[in-house]
Amino acid sequence: MKLSNILAVVSLSCAVLGSTVCKANQASETADLIIQNAKVVTVNSKFAVEEAIAVKGDRILAVGKNKEIARYAGPNTRIIEAKGKSVMPGLYDSHVHSYKASVSEFAGTQPNFESIAEALHYIRKQTEEKPPGSWIILERVYPTRLKEGRLPTLVELDKAASNNPVYWNCGPVSMANSKALELSKISSSTTNPPSGEVVKNPKTLKPTGLLRNAAQLLALPAPVKEPTPAEHQEALKHLYHLYNEQGITSIGERRTEPEAIDMFRRLSKSNELTVRINCTRVIELATNIEESILRLDAITNAGPDKLPYGPTGVGDDWVRIGPLKTFMDGGMLIGTAYMRTPWGVGPTYQITEAAYRGILYPNTEILTELYLEAAQRGWQLTAHCAGDAAMDALLNTYQSIQFKTNITQRRFLITHGNFQTAQNWEKCKRLGVAADMQPAWLYKDGDSLLRTLGEKRMENFQPFKTWFDEGIIIGGGSDHMVKLDSIDAANPWNPWLGMWITLARMTESGRVLNPDEKLTREQAIRFYTINNAYLNFEETKKGSLEADKFADLIIVDRDILKCSVNDVRGTKVLMTMVGGKIVFEAKN
Repeated sequence: MKLSNILAVVSLSCAVLGSTVCKANQASETADLIIQNAKVVTVNSKFAVEEAIAVKGDRILAVGKNKEIARYAGPNTRIIEAKGKSVMPGLYDSHVHSYKASVSEFAGTQPNFESIAEALHYIRKQTEEKPPGSWIILERVYPTRLKEGRLPTLVELDKAASNNPVYWNCGPVSMANSKALELSKISSSTTNPPSGEVVKNPKTLKPTGLLRNAAQLLALPAPVKEPTPAEHQEALKHLYHLYNEQGITSIGERRTEPEAIDMFRRLSKSNELTVRINCTRVIELATNIEESILRLDAITNAGPDKLPYGPTGVGDDWVRIGPLKTFMDGGMLIGTAYMRTPWGVGPTYQITEAAYRGILYPNTEILTELYLEAAQRGWQLTAHCAGDAAMDALLNTYQSIQFKTNITQRRFLITHGNFQTAQNWEKCKRLGVAADMQPAWLYKDGDSLLRTLGEKRMENFQPFKTWFDEGIIIGGGSDHMVKLDSIDAANPWNPWLGMWITLARMTESGRVLNPDEKLTREQAIRFYTINNAYLNFEETKKGSLEADKFADLIIVDRDILKCSVNDVRGTKVLMTMVGGKIVFEAKN
């Protein structure tokens, strides 16, 4: 059953509303669509709640009481009778990798593993089905999410597969078995790649199988099955439809290569996009400033449509170039985030060095010079910062740039910003810095991080409320990378789950972490709407339901402001509209 059967849609005539309204009170503009008898959560500056909303073309015509909005009705206006259901701005995920995520299961469904034992059983089964010498690859299996709370050992991988190379991928950190090391010619004499490490036994100097930012040394095979451009485009459209089903109407694509931007632009030109996309460009620093600036030059080269790929602001309201990004450190889930104090020796990440604090990637002197040049060329800037010491380094870079050119209105960003301190909050406020954050890591990984880092350090983990209290804008995202399902994805991208996490601060085991940092309902909604629009200079166009803004909105099945906290995570979207066009309607 479509929305029309749920919310009593009628095609309005003067007779429906009454001749008095039509003759005496009809506004100078006529709406294409009106949603009435709703709870319209505007998310405007006063967080007003209204009764009805009128849409004309791709814009919101008016928001107000039923009687006020009825004035915009005409003989061809479509009326949606909401029956008290909530209308909200379309949701905005500040951080996804949709281009690659859309085809992450193209060659087959990615299995989920809850334990090392389960993963090893899968590897053994694969050895029975694959010929000797063929690769077995496990994607995004994080140690923090396994029952054993650690990575597998080389011995365990070798027992599971002695004749097949195994690649256990956790992103910047991975494990390889002996066969994979042998085929890749990784040995005791292998030198570390830049900013990476082939971890070796300190006594024997033999590789342990652990590769920190060094998986590029593996002789991995080409994918057996890759999508054609047409197949990739269809997969992308399918993923965006899944996003629409959860109420997502805008995304921040956080690592966008030219081929992805080209595809987004083609879909926009053919009117097939159902989400608006803000494209982050990524730059990897060279070993000197001259080569780094040449890389910056190359990033803005024009594409086949003659449109450049930068700087920030290039494009339109469907596909826009956003910030320039680099990587300050590794990952929190894999023990390579750059921390102020050592991680601590332990099995979770196979850390054996007492002084190990993670990995800081860039030469900060080169970064400061390059980012100053980028700022002067019009780029908004951000950087991946998982650890607190990485944030120190990035904010010091921003402060150095401030000495040369005023950045306080440029909305420079922090990507992730998992750990925060009073000192860095003050810097963020002085410099006008904002951040995009991922609540799902509290839910999925909070228990493991607590065991590894201890209660004291975890007091500063994702302190959402204090960010709000300090007046610093933060926006919510998922870092969606692998798998399509909104809950089962390696990083769950369901925005209602994310919203619930900010309200409950509960881990998967039921533990509540730092309850004083819970957001209010209003803050949680702003976190996934207007705040994300602000991060990308779009708050005058979307993120709230106000006249003249884009008609990007959703109807949901419950009152997010009053339902129980636990009911928030189960919210169902009944309708999603982008630019005045309905892109999703619920069915029974």
